[in-house]
Amino acid sequence: MAIDDRSVSDVPLAGGTDRSGEPGPAAGEDCREGAGLDRPLAGTRVIHSLPGRVRLRVPALKSHSHLEKGLQALLSDQTGVIEATVNSRCQSVTVMYDPALWSLDSLCAFHRRLTREELERRASIALADEEGAATSPPTEWLQPWRFLTKTEENPHSSGAVQTQVRSGYWTAGYISMVVGAVLVPVPLVPGIPLLMLASYFFAKASVSKPGNGPEFDGHATKPTE
Repeated sequence: MAIDDRSVSDVPLAGGTDRSGEPGPAAGEDCREGAGLDRPLAGTRVIHSLPGRVRLRVPALKSHSHLEKGLQALLSDQTGVIEATVNSRCQSVTVMYDPALWSLDSLCAFHRRLTREELERRASIALADEEGAATSPPTEWLQPWRFLTKTEENPHSSGAVQTQVRSGYWTAGYISMVVGAVLVPVPLVPGIPLLMLASYFFAKASVSKPGNGPEFDGHATKPTE
């Protein structure tokens, strides 16, 4: 009678499959099982590293390129991450980081545990921020022109606003004059039109002054008989 020399641990469980003899995933191979489920970046691995800089291979970016913006935003939000660049075309992520706060293992682990929901939510927030920044008008470098717009919309405004408006005209005129004077000697650069624009601003600034008659509102006044 033959004696089965297999131990209990060698006998496969009923209804299961013995995978003990199957080779595991090769080094650097994409973990397809984890990458296709809730954690799409499970196959992240290191390509090249220097102190404070690492380049990671993220194969999931090839089929999930829409997650690129969310991943870059999440990396940029982390303390100790100096700069992060995500390239879905090359399926790579380059991170410059503080070695005192991050290591290669912790960066890889951070990528691998990110869920699809986290990436999509952060991507939507980043898109909303970009759209808001694109639609908001500039407020600092166009201060003189903002006052000019005010006087055109409300020519009968108070004296304080009119003073600000005249100051805006003077400021715009000086800026145009200086820039135009610098650009006049440069060939093929419209410096003279800027000087003409400066003259226009100076003329607008000196059209009306308090105590010199009614404010100019763009309409001709009928002479009194």
